[in-house]
Amino acid sequence: MKKSLFTKLISTYFLILVISYSLVAVFLSLWFYNYYYSQKVNALLTEGNNLSKTVVSYLNKKTSISRLKYELSVVDRLLNARIWIVDKYGYIYVYSGTETDEFLGKQLKNKEIEEVMKGNIVNEKGLFKEKFDVRMMTVGLPIMMNDQTIGSIFLHAPLGEITAALKRIYFVIWMSAFFAIIISAIIIYYFSDRILIKPLGKINDTAKSISKGDFDKRVKISSSDEIGDLAVSFNYMADSLQNLESMRKSFVANVSHELRSPMTSINGFIVGMLDGTIPRDKWEYYLKIVNDEIKRLIRLINDLLDLARLESAEFSLNMGIFDINELIRERVIKFEDKINKKQIEMDVVLVDNKMNVKGDRDRIDQVITNLLDNAIKFVHDGGKIQIKTEIKDNRLLVSVFNNGTPIPKEEIKYIWDRFHKADKARTKGGGTGLGLSIARQIVNQHKQTIWVESGEKGTKFTFTLSLE
Repeated sequence: MKKSLFTKLISTYFLILVISYSLVAVFLSLWFYNYYYSQKVNALLTEGNNLSKTVVSYLNKKTSISRLKYELSVVDRLLNARIWIVDKYGYIYVYSGTETDEFLGKQLKNKEIEEVMKGNIVNEKGLFKEKFDVRMMTVGLPIMMNDQTIGSIFLHAPLGEITAALKRIYFVIWMSAFFAIIISAIIIYYFSDRILIKPLGKINDTAKSISKGDFDKRVKISSSDEIGDLAVSFNYMADSLQNLESMRKSFVANVSHELRSPMTSINGFIVGMLDGTIPRDKWEYYLKIVNDEIKRLIRLINDLLDLARLESAEFSLNMGIFDINELIRERVIKFEDKINKKQIEMDVVLVDNKMNVKGDRDRIDQVITNLLDNAIKFVHDGGKIQIKTEIKDNRLLVSVFNNGTPIPKEEIKYIWDRFHKADKARTKGGGTGLGLSIARQIVNQHKQTIWVESGEKGTKFTFTLSLE
C-alpha cells in the first residue's frame, strides 16, 4: 500500500516526539529518584547527628534515658525510621521501635558495624543482613566523644515509602509526557496539513489538470516561505507551458497555411492543364509559377529542418576562424542583381581590410543572408542599405540597416517568432517567416547577442561575434 507524504511526515514527527518526551520523562524520573533518595539520606544523617549529641549527653549523665527514648520516638515518627543505638561492642542497647525483644541486647557482627566503628558513615539499601522483612534505606554514623568512637547510631527507613512517593511523581511525569505528545501531535498535524500538505495537494492537482491540457490552471498560494516560492516557480512553469502550447498551435496553423497555399496553387494550375481550362499555349507560363511555388516549398522545408536542428540538443557548430569582411563582400555581390533592380544605395563600412572572428562560417553566412535579404525586401526603391562592422567591448558588432518603413513598436517583440509577418510584403516576397527565428538561434548557439532597433529613420539589426 502506498504511503502518503503526510502519513510519513506525521509518523516521523510522532516518533521524534515519543522518543524526545520519553527521554525527558526518563531523565526526570531518574533525577527525582536520586534527588528524593539523597534528601532522605540527608534527613536521616541530620537527625542521626542530633541524636548522637543526645546519646553523648546521656552517657555523660546529663540526659535521662527517658529523654533519650523520647527523642528517638519523635525522630521515628517524623522520618518513619527505626533507630538503633549500638555500643562499641556491637550490642543494641536502645531501640525506637516496639519490637524490643527482637533487637535489644542483640550483638551485630557485620562489616557495616565495623565500618562505622572506624568512624565512617554507612549508607546502603536492602534487608540489612536479613534483620528486616522489607527493604530498608540504612544510614549508620559513629558516636564520637573526645575524638573516640564510643558507639554508633543506625537509622532504617522503609524504601516502600520512598517508592510510593516516587510512583506518584512518576505518574505525573509520564502522564504529562503522554498528554504533551498528544497535544504536540495534534498541533503538528494541524500545521503540517495547513502549511505543507494542502499547498502540495493544490500544486499536485494543478499539475494533473495541466497534464490533461487545461493550461489556464494556476496555483493560488500566497505564503512567503519555500512553499510560496515553489508555487511561484510552478506558476512560472505553467505560464511557459501555456506559451509553448500556444506557440505549438500557432506553429501547426502557420505551417499548415504555408504548405497549403503553394500546394493549392500547384494543384489548381495542374488541374486546369489537365481539364483544358488552361490552354496549351500558356502551359509554360503557369509551369514557371508551379516551379516557383515548389521552390518556395523547398525553402520552407529546408528552413524548418534548419530550425529543428538548431533547437535540438544534438546540433553542434563547426567553429573556426574566418574573415568576416570577406564574407560580407561575397553576400553583397550575391544580391547585386536585386540591389540594382531596386536602385538601392548600398553602403558597406568595414573596420579594417581584414577582420578575423570565431564562429561557424556557414551559419554566420546564413545570418547575414537572412538579414540582408530582409533589408532588400523592405527598403523602398531608391532607398539605402548599410552594412557596418565595428569593435566594441572586445567584440565585433555587425549591423544591417535599411531606411524603409519602420517596424511598428507593438510588433518588435514578435519579430523573432516563427512565421510572424508584420508586413504582408514578406509573403509577397516569397519569405517563409522563419529567417529571423533561424538567425537568432544561430547567434544564440554562438553564445552571442542579436537585437533590433527601429524608428523613423529606419530599421537596424545588429549581432555580435567573438574576435580571434
